[in-house]
Amino acid sequence: MIVGLILAAGKGTRINSKDRNKVTLPFLNKPLIVYSVELMKQVVDKVIVVIGAFHESVRQALKKYPVDYAYQKKRLGTAHAVKVAIPAIEKYHPKLVLVGYGDHTMFYKREDIKNLINLHQKEKAAMTIITVEHDNENLHWGCIIRNKNGEIVDSVEFKDASDKQKKIKELNAGFYCFDFVFLKENIGKVPKSSVSNEYYINSLIKIASVQGKKVAGLKIPFSSVGIGINRFSELEESQRLYLKVKK
Repeated sequence: MIVGLILAAGKGTRINSKDRNKVTLPFLNKPLIVYSVELMKQVVDKVIVVIGAFHESVRQALKKYPVDYAYQKKRLGTAHAVKVAIPAIEKYHPKLVLVGYGDHTMFYKREDIKNLINLHQKEKAAMTIITVEHDNENLHWGCIIRNKNGEIVDSVEFKDASDKQKKIKELNAGFYCFDFVFLKENIGKVPKSSVSNEYYINSLIKIASVQGKKVAGLKIPFSSVGIGINRFSELEESQRLYLKVKK
């Protein structure tokens, strides 16, 4: 059993929407969140969506899809969103849990996610992440930290990163595969960021590493990931890139 968890509770502060959740904005005439659900449906047994801000707009966009919901009353970050979804997830007793963002799965292909799951199982990992190579100074994504043996030991958010870390070109694309037992046992151990006062899901990488557990990474081309949507200008740019990639 594999459960797919889609994070869609954020207020979308930078896009400044007044009446709907950002994930319901049209992306080439289809709500962003629908891409996430349709992707997950191809590879998981059950889809759960974490909702919060303007949650009725998300329910409306997904009314034709048989998904479960978890409600995040206080938006305290991505790890907190996962934490509030644990009761909804454990009803299905899954072995694996996939986690993705409701505004950032349009570019992914089924094969990418299948490869992520296969690598996770092959490596017997606690968690497996998708990474890309890109100039981080333009994207401000999380920086992948590897040790001298090339093993992934951490992912540091750009706003929390040192100047040296900000120059790292291998970035966290924000799509995860977890062993559910590891996720359930450790999601409550994620520390609060001293910069944003939020709990980041990528902090589980360091937690796994400290525990001596395997963190695997699947590197795919940036064109297979695309950019996330935080501003209307990025929505326009992302659609342009999508049409170019899908030609």
